[in-house]
Amino acid sequence: MKLKDLFQNFFGKPAPQPEMTDEVVLKIINILERARADEITCDDMFAQLDEFAEHKFYGRDVEKIAPLLREHLDICNGCHEEYAALLHVLENTQKS
Repeated sequence: MKLKDLFQNFFGKPAPQPEMTDEVVLKIINILERARADEITCDDMFAQLDEFAEHKFYGRDVEKIAPLLREHLDICNGCHEEYAALLHVLENTQKS
């Protein structure tokens, strides 16, 4: 379901359409530039993935330790699959 459909279902009317003035466009660009500056790449993620998985495995608060890594895992399926595989290995190693 699309966001506009959710808005329609919840409020019973179509979502308002913002006027795309120069000011609105500049605000959007500013938001995108800031978001991009904080984003990490898959290479950055892979360089730290084993340590991140160990923190999670030992019950440490990964949200506080590495919030950008956690956010990357939430949006990147490839990195998330690698992370899940590492956790699985750690769990199976402990059982042995």
